[in-house]
Amino acid sequence: MTSRCTEAVRLGDRLRRLARNGTLGLSALALAGALMAAPQLASADPPLTVEEAKVQVAELETEAAAIDQEYVGVKESLAQSKAQLKQKKADLAAQTKKVERLRVQAGQAALAQYQNRHLDTAAKLLLSDDTEDFLSQVSTLEKVSENQNSALQDYQSEQAKLAELERSTETETAQLTKEQAELSKLRKSSDSKIAESKTVLDRLTEEERQRIAAEESQAQAAAQATAEGGSPVSSTTVPAGSSKGATALAFAKSQLGKPYRYASAGPDAYDCSGLTSAAWAKAGVSLPRTSQSQIGAGRSVSKSELQPGDLVFYYSGISHVGLYAGNGQIIHAPRPGKSVEYAALDSMPFAGARRPG
Repeated sequence: MTSRCTEAVRLGDRLRRLARNGTLGLSALALAGALMAAPQLASADPPLTVEEAKVQVAELETEAAAIDQEYVGVKESLAQSKAQLKQKKADLAAQTKKVERLRVQAGQAALAQYQNRHLDTAAKLLLSDDTEDFLSQVSTLEKVSENQNSALQDYQSEQAKLAELERSTETETAQLTKEQAELSKLRKSSDSKIAESKTVLDRLTEEERQRIAAEESQAQAAAQATAEGGSPVSSTTVPAGSSKGATALAFAKSQLGKPYRYASAGPDAYDCSGLTSAAWAKAGVSLPRTSQSQIGAGRSVSKSELQPGDLVFYYSGISHVGLYAGNGQIIHAPRPGKSVEYAALDSMPFAGARRPG
């Protein structure tokens, strides 16, 4: 790298000498200046320490997990938009048929009014041979006229509803297209973060990567031992009389070791809010799907009030959630590349806690 920079400097000096001697023109002199003014070639990235790599990878994977929660939210919105659009299209088809039927009726009413407009009632009475029959017909015709006016009014009203449905359907279609584009953008952004984290790890030696994996495994084992050091809840059964929170926690424990996967709520893999929603569903409580929406469930509790199964939220954007496991530990689906595991309650920036049910 240094020799290449030196060569560039020597080339610049040579070009300037030639220019002074008249051998080269102004354009060559400009080239020499550009070569000297250009920044020197960047040296290779300095080697990472294991700790630096761990921090960088954790940050990138956490950012990817936060994007995944956005992805889940947009995916839910997209599903709702699709359902609304489907219903709108069905309403639009039904309304179109209704308006067409009323259009025919209104046309018939308009034709009847046109045919009877030339003679007034008095003239028709003079021309009639049967007065009583004519008066009876007048009464009937007045009723028909009312019905004709009603048909015209119905047609106009339903035509306006049809126009509104058409506008609404166009709006729903545009929103659907926007959400689909946003979904694709979020997926690419998350994948980019994961690829970047792998690049960081690739800069380490195999021995250093194994060291990181061993340290993470030891930390998980220590967290599990701490969490279950008091009165652990069985991973397959729930003690009689236990709370809904204990039921939710028992389910979460039975999922330990299952991989993190974006937009997943089990049974084979989970994202963070997918795990908590599945756990509380086991306890008979329905939670919203994302961490940002789950923080509105149940009631707020402080750190000192935490009980097993309570939802614990992290980061300012509420981009992560886990379940309190007792003894200052949580169970959560951490981030891409990881599995459902225990972690210390304070291992991430605490943002609040809620007790559903």
